Amino acid sequence: MNADLKDFFSAIGKAKKEKEDEVRSLVGEIDIDSMFSQVKVSIEEDNKKKEEQKKNIAALESWLYTEVIEEKKDDYEELKKEIGSKKKPSKPSVEEVKEEEVVEELEVEEVTEEVEEDTVDHALKILETIKSKEEVRENVSDPEIIKIRGELEYLKNLVNAQGGGGEVRLEFLDDVDRDSVKVDGKVLAWNETTGKFIGTTVSDDSSSGLSTGLTGTPNIEVGTITASSATFAGNVSIGGTLTYEDVTNIDSIGIVTARSGIEIGGPVILNLNTSTSTTTSTSQSAVDTFSVTDYRSASYQVQITRSTEYHVTSLNIVHDGTDVYVSEFGTINTGAILATFTADINSGNVRILATPTSTSSTVFKMYRNLIRA
Repeated sequence: MNADLKDFFSAIGKAKKEKEDEVRSLVGEIDIDSMFSQVKVSIEEDNKKKEEQKKNIAALESWLYTEVIEEKKDDYEELKKEIGSKKKPSKPSVEEVKEEEVVEELEVEEVTEEVEEDTVDHALKILETIKSKEEVRENVSDPEIIKIRGELEYLKNLVNAQGGGGEVRLEFLDDVDRDSVKVDGKVLAWNETTGKFIGTTVSDDSSSGLSTGLTGTPNIEVGTITASSATFAGNVSIGGTLTYEDVTNIDSIGIVTARSGIEIGGPVILNLNTSTSTTTSTSQSAVDTFSVTDYRSASYQVQITRSTEYHVTSLNIVHDGTDVYVSEFGTINTGAILATFTADINSGNVRILATPTSTSSTVFKMYRNLIRA
């Protein structure tokens, strides 16, 4: 029995040793005393740091509350000398120092106010001195002053003689009735009774010979109108002759209608014109004429219409005063030929002769270019 227990405990000791060896192989050798020694050192270092922090905080607090006292030390020394006290003044508390600072700030503000009041009083005294000084007066007896005054008087009289007082705005001129002129829709008109220009309303008046209404159709009936330029919003009706003697350009945005032709050139060398005629027989007849002495040659574009049949042709004509020469070309017709052409001179005129091919109503419309002889 004892042998068995011995073997049992021996086995337990062997297992324990194996376990210790296994732990030692994993974590290595552990010195417990060394471990506690390191912990102790670390704690001591932390305590030292905490002590240093406390000392620093105490020093900071002491600096914050004693700096003002240090700054006031010299003031106390001076105060000590002034009152002749040999007793060393006790160190003032923080509250006393603060009270002294407040008193000093109040004293500074009072001094500042006194300085400002002194400055204002000084300025007022200067103004009073300035007011009391004598004003500089013009020396009217100086020849140069007399000369300048004379020139100014001359300019003043010259402006008054010309009128207007130098005013350039129409409404303020002396001969303009501003109350009636400066009204919306009014125009300027001379009033002989008042001797001024007044504002009046423009209305149509056929008895004046000129309709000046701002709307509608202006009608020029009698008299002469001279203008550098004119713009009409409506139609212009002229009962007589409108002559363009000095016109160099005509600018039209619509249709220009010339009832008696257009002459071009200076002197005129070309006449553009049109004519129309109707026949009801097959006999030869003159469908157009022009002066032998005025024009030497002509070109015709002829359009012939009979019911629903159409015929166009071109004619070039030239004469020598005795005979006429005709060239017809570019003839086109939709069916049968509606007419033939020739020309002759009769009673000082060149006649364009057409011979219709039917007694039915035949209409000849011609556009011609005539060139002067």
